[in-house]
Amino acid sequence: MMIRRTIAAAVTIGALSFGCLGFSHPQVANSKAEVVAKQSDKILFDRAMKFMQQAEFAAERTVLENLINTYPDSGYVPRAKLSIADAWYVQGAFKQAEVEYRDFIAFFPNRPEVARAQLRIEAIH
Repeated sequence: MMIRRTIAAAVTIGALSFGCLGFSHPQVANSKAEVVAKQSDKILFDRAMKFMQQAEFAAERTVLENLINTYPDSGYVPRAKLSIADAWYVQGAFKQAEVEYRDFIAFFPNRPEVARAQLRIEAIH
């Protein structure tokens, strides 16, 4: 009995120290969102544009929001914010589209696409 406890303790200590050295088994992604979150910003943006072409606007917005949250310093963020607004606009959700267009203008006031966002807001009204 004493030998079993000693062996069990040694195995536990060995496993803990093995993990402390940085060796651990990789975790398996258990959801689609986790897999998407680990992809590069370009891949996410390209995937969102494919959803847009297929008129799957909810999926497009989800991927673009993931891109914005995962890669806040990405060069794709301005285009992603504008594409989210466009997706709402195309679906006829004008109040939400206006909020998103105004956010785009507030966050990126010097971008050339601001004029288009302002035109869309005017068209909504």
